[in-house]
Amino acid sequence: MKKALILLIFFDACGQINPTAQQLVDNSFAYYGGDHWDRAQLSFQFRNHRYGLQRDFGNFIYTRLALNDSLPYKDVLTSSGNFTRTLHGQKIILSDSMANVYTSSVNSVLYFVQLPYVLNDAAVVKERLPDCVIAGQNYFTLKITFAQEGGGEDFQDEFRYWMHQDTYAIDYMAYNYQTSGGGTRFRVATAQKNIAGMIVQDYANYKADTQFPPLDSLPSYYQQGKLQKVSTIVNTDWTLMD
Repeated sequence: MKKALILLIFFDACGQINPTAQQLVDNSFAYYGGDHWDRAQLSFQFRNHRYGLQRDFGNFIYTRLALNDSLPYKDVLTSSGNFTRTLHGQKIILSDSMANVYTSSVNSVLYFVQLPYVLNDAAVVKERLPDCVIAGQNYFTLKITFAQEGGGEDFQDEFRYWMHQDTYAIDYMAYNYQTSGGGTRFRVATAQKNIAGMIVQDYANYKADTQFPPLDSLPSYYQQGKLQKVSTIVNTDWTLMD
């Protein structure tokens, strides 16, 4: 009896049988490149913008450049919360409401690119939910919510991440959001790229018929063909920044 108990504790500590929510994040973080992300210096194109990520552990600078000859504006968001927009090198004065809209837009793109690195931010609340099977594969389920303090404008958002039990890859995710009228999305990872040791992913983006279906129901809806594909998330032309 004692021997069996010792074995159970050993495997649990290694995250092989019953990992905690934090162990799920740590193991997934290692899969996606681990410490390479601490000083990530990346640039990529998403639709009609060029994005930049410059990170020094907890400090970061996010940039977005419009690929438009007539309005080549540049947005800069820092980890201190400062947002600026310039056009032809001149700073544009923005209302607080518009600055918040642009901040959210820039942050959203860079947030998903850095998963699961950003799941260790101080405002993140992690909870492990029951495992599930999606497309015949076994997955851990991670629930993410945010503390109001430090959680930003979107602290009420809620996420699910389904991590493959063999690799800890995030093959599926879902989230609901309150901005722009609110809604729910389900994402399926479609491709991976390795950029200097950091793994990034493309996604197919789906929605349900109802605005706020239970997030935990979405894998079942997806397998039953009940979700509508609304977009693809494909980042291209990756480069390392100096």
